[in-house]
Amino acid sequence: MHLPNKFAALSLAVTDATLAGDDDLAPTAVAALITAANNPPASIGEIAAIVGLTHSATVRLVDRPETGGLLHRRRRVGREVLVEITAAGRRRADGLQDRRLAVSAGFLAGLSAEERDFLGRLVDRMLRDHAARGYDRRRLCRMCARLHCNCCLEMDLTPTENASPDESVTREEA
Repeated sequence: MHLPNKFAALSLAVTDATLAGDDDLAPTAVAALITAANNPPASIGEIAAIVGLTHSATVRLVDRPETGGLLHRRRRVGREVLVEITAAGRRRADGLQDRRLAVSAGFLAGLSAEERDFLGRLVDRMLRDHAARGYDRRRLCRMCARLHCNCCLEMDLTPTENASPDESVTREEA
């Protein structure tokens, strides 16, 4: 198995473990819930852009969490409908984000502090490079627990290929 395949498998393992036991919401509905928590109030259009669905699909997507008391369509601004997270939705979003962080910490637990620090710098570089190529940072961070997020939204997007040699990540720095 080569590295890109292993990396993709690890990503899916974290996502699967995060969503395990939460069968009543699809992964896109979880992303919509967390988007509403991170961006109150969020328009249907904003949620659609962040989650990666069409406007009409997002209207249908919001239906289930709204029926479950997690989201509430609030008011219109022009033609836009705003979506707010309810107190129950906030608790659910916080629980999902806490579980995501705990699952991720479990995967990292087998690494030494030096290895985690080195991996952290590599991941920062990968995220910065990805965002610098024009990828929507809100979409990239759609599942982030914003209290712990210091990646793309606050990151200088200078591509690493233009970085000086002292700014590159080397194993010796770990």
